[in-house]
Amino acid sequence: MCGEPIELGKGRRIRIDSAELTVCAACASRFSPRNLSQKSQQLQPYSRSLPQSTRPRSPTATSAKYLEGGKKTSTPKPRGPSRAVVSEKLELVEDFAERIRRAREAFGWDQKALALKLKVSENIIKRIESGRLRPPNDLAKKLEEVLNIKLLVPAIEDMIESKGKADKYVTLGEIVSIRGVEEDK
Repeated sequence: MCGEPIELGKGRRIRIDSAELTVCAACASRFSPRNLSQKSQQLQPYSRSLPQSTRPRSPTATSAKYLEGGKKTSTPKPRGPSRAVVSEKLELVEDFAERIRRAREAFGWDQKALALKLKVSENIIKRIESGRLRPPNDLAKKLEEVLNIKLLVPAIEDMIESKGKADKYVTLGEIVSIRGVEEDK
């Protein structure tokens, strides 16, 4: 343990946890005052015992392929019908705070009761009803189910028609032509 060389026959055997160690006399007195019996001083080689099953083992299909010298061929597992993932963009209605408050009051619940039903903190409900916090989509869906109201509507994207190209910026020529059209009127 300490690193001091042990002369032949001068080492002492101690047990620390489940390990038997040969250490010098100083370490033996420091770590363990009890001595091991003669029987335990003779260490037997480590043997790992595994539970034996009653039936003989047969090679698995994979190991049999390797034993035969053949290459492992994998067959694809049959999969269920693939479901098309539809990602519908939803947006929260503008008057969500008022709708939530009115629906909660219609049920006769206070903010604490609604928070318990949704398994969120009361502070979150207060912030949502005051309009300081926009509920995430998962919480908005829970609110819709519990209060029987509509909070999420499909997002409407306004498609701006461009003249065959996507304009990322306005050029000086376009500004001049726009001003020229306005001055002619």
